[in-house]
Amino acid sequence: MTIADQLPLALQTALAESGARTGKFCLAFSGGLDSTVLLHAFVQAKLPYPLRAIYVDHGLHPESAMWAEHCARVAEAQGVPFSSTRITLERTSGESLEAIAREARYAALREALQPDECLLTAHHSRDQLETVLLALLRGAGVAGLAAMPAYSAHHGMPVLRPLLGLGADELRLYALECKLSWIEDPSNQSSDFDRNYLRHNVVPLLEQRWPAAAETISRSARLSGSAAGLLDELGGLDTTGALKANILDIECLQGLSSQRQSNALRYVIRHLGLPIPSEVQLHAALAGLLMARNDANPVAAWPGARVRRYQGRLWFFSVADDPGSLKPQEDAFQWDTSVALDLGGLRGRLTLVPKKGGRLALNACRGFLTVRFRTGGEKLRPDVGARNRDLKKLLQEHSVVPWMREHIPLIYAEERLLAAGDLWVNQDYAATSSEPGAELVWSAHGMLG
Repeated sequence: MTIADQLPLALQTALAESGARTGKFCLAFSGGLDSTVLLHAFVQAKLPYPLRAIYVDHGLHPESAMWAEHCARVAEAQGVPFSSTRITLERTSGESLEAIAREARYAALREALQPDECLLTAHHSRDQLETVLLALLRGAGVAGLAAMPAYSAHHGMPVLRPLLGLGADELRLYALECKLSWIEDPSNQSSDFDRNYLRHNVVPLLEQRWPAAAETISRSARLSGSAAGLLDELGGLDTTGALKANILDIECLQGLSSQRQSNALRYVIRHLGLPIPSEVQLHAALAGLLMARNDANPVAAWPGARVRRYQGRLWFFSVADDPGSLKPQEDAFQWDTSVALDLGGLRGRLTLVPKKGGRLALNACRGFLTVRFRTGGEKLRPDVGARNRDLKKLLQEHSVVPWMREHIPLIYAEERLLAAGDLWVNQDYAATSSEPGAELVWSAHGMLG
């Protein structure tokens, strides 16, 4: 039996054993040898699953648009629906172009993937070998050394890698036997990229000395994956009942060994889909978050993530969603109360609803109002018979998280403070039982506590 006969059978077995929870696949199709082989073998295997292919154009090579056309022709010849998407890379200081391109590619694929599809990639055993070596050189733990499992929820989407049990030489032999044509990306020859350096300068020496290196290191990756799975189970047990949305009750970490604390924190970070910190960053985060004074509000940060502590709880945010990183609103909004006012992002939306028994006097808030945000010194009378109170004190007493206090909308009629969001109505402008009232609704805002 030739490799052209063997590979479709191997593909059938890999798909059957994968645990993939869908019967629809989208192939990440670069037009290179590996993905061309996977596309051809999938069709030849006559598998009873719908398949389509997608090409992600990074725009890094002047011929990338021509490569998209090549991919379209190959897919059409195989009767596979095809699409392409163009992405723009934004390079940041200290991050390699290789890493930026990889993250951008997966982001584009995740965006393009349909809800009931599984992404199909053509990674093989030598790719696995390179990935484990890179993880070792970066000081990764067992989760990193697990490298690429055959099936995973990678980057927030299901990913199947059915060729991990096959070597690069086998795929090339298949391509030659089947007379396939593929793209040779010249950047793959550049040793400026870490993976290419390993591929051209390190891996050949390893395989010369240890011919089965790819197979044995893949086995180590599978064992590391099993160990990582057990650590995840332990992290889940240690945080049971303590994690709600992106908030973790610190009490669950008390009494745990430092190793289990670190593991529990890693589990939560992975569970929330946030970037994983380095060992040094994680230990610094634990020390800063757990050892600070009880009345302190420490913040831990690493690239892509922020963790804030307040009153015995940890709040996890991506950098993009971190309320504490959002500058306070300096400009005022003019609000026509006959329509809702969108304040943007975590500041939410204001609506005034005329309502019998509403807390605000309708006459006090007709027409146009002004919406501002805290600058300090604001006062209102929150209860009947109470004196004027500092808004700052009210926010502290009601345990409103510090990072949201500057984003609570303050509603004014000229210079008179009517209300603070829908938290407090100034009783000087409250509706009496005999006059029309209105209810102020503040919705779609960030969590206050």
